Amino acid sequence: MRGGGGIHLGTFDAERSWRPSDLAELPGAALRDPHAERAVETMNELLAAFCGPDDLLVTRHPMATGVRDGYSALGVGFAHHRVEAAVDRPVEQVLAEAPDVSELLGGYVALEPWAVREETRFLADRLGLGGGMPATDVVARVNSKSWSNALVQELGLPGAGRVVRSTDELDEAVAGLGHDAVVKDPYGVSGKGALEVSSPRVLKAVRRTLDRQTARGRRVELVVQERYDRYRDFSAHLRVARDGTWELLGVRTSVNRGFRHIGSGPPSDGLGARLEEEGYPEVLEAVAGALARAGYWGPVGVDSMLLADGTLIPLLEINARRSLGLVALALDSRAAERGLRCWLWQLDLGVPPNRGVRDLVEGLHRTGVLYGGGARPGVLVLGGSVLAPPRGRVYCALLCPPDEVEPMRARTVEAAEAAGMTPWGGVTGAA
Repeated sequence: MRGGGGIHLGTFDAERSWRPSDLAELPGAALRDPHAERAVETMNELLAAFCGPDDLLVTRHPMATGVRDGYSALGVGFAHHRVEAAVDRPVEQVLAEAPDVSELLGGYVALEPWAVREETRFLADRLGLGGGMPATDVVARVNSKSWSNALVQELGLPGAGRVVRSTDELDEAVAGLGHDAVVKDPYGVSGKGALEVSSPRVLKAVRRTLDRQTARGRRVELVVQERYDRYRDFSAHLRVARDGTWELLGVRTSVNRGFRHIGSGPPSDGLGARLEEEGYPEVLEAVAGALARAGYWGPVGVDSMLLADGTLIPLLEINARRSLGLVALALDSRAAERGLRCWLWQLDLGVPPNRGVRDLVEGLHRTGVLYGGGARPGVLVLGGSVLAPPRGRVYCALLCPPDEVEPMRARTVEAAEAAGMTPWGGVTGAA
């Protein structure tokens, strides 16, 4: 019998499992990037941020020594189990189907997933923990951008879009915005399933793609929103209890490249007071209440933004699951114990032959920027054990005071280059 902690695991493409199979896809949404998908496979390493010494972390791949040592330097300890699973099989499914799952995972008192999928519920039921999470159909519904958009309209908040269910409605909605719109798949995530439509020509190409799919029996459901002139992206992180009560865990500033999240960190001075003045806490309370009435409980991320003209868009999307912002928040609480702050940063790298994450960690060590514990600022590599040629992705924690973020980022890039790797796709991400 183990110490009674929780099991932290997850498959990070939950939106794909929630998305109805008969929905038409936007142009380019079906294209696969094998390098990006391989990076997503190892993102479950980031769940270590939530672990305590009595907890178990389950990952799809072995954790590199340098990655595991990074968590140790930050005071994070946990037991670890590696699941051998094909790419197209969620780790939850592999565990649930294992005849010895009770022996492997018995004694833990909670299942703490990245998100609730059908396979997660199946595993929880096998372990006798199924009562600790909401129904999958509820989770899928409240994660839809159509559901959150309806809530924006119900609350009378700025930023409401329009849900369209035909290509004629799509034409009308985009034309009504002067062909300056963002069209979103209701289950798109991290840049996939969102498209800027900036001209009649682009709209025509989108319609042509959708019409081909509707001719084969698929249906259209898209959210059309104004393309905003963003000043700052941020997210609030909540935990909604089963009885409907909720708590605010914190606010993180987000950095996006296009529609893709690449960084998260503490909010700048003054943002909290600004949000209080504009009634942001009341919006979060309304969101928590709506989720509870729908039958959801658990972690929630509310994506929001400030526009260049000063307008607050308090509710853009809802992620009823864990999120990278919540990972950054958990890491920041560890860093605060050492008098530091944490910025989570995604770094895409070109990788030469025979190089991997060990070389990056060694490069950080050689240049004196690797975090070694205590109050001295530094960088940790906390995700990316499968980094391999020709390119891949790692997640870094920059542990430092706010005024040292950019120098720390620059030193990290220098260390990667010294290790023979090439940062690509832009390396900024200051929050």
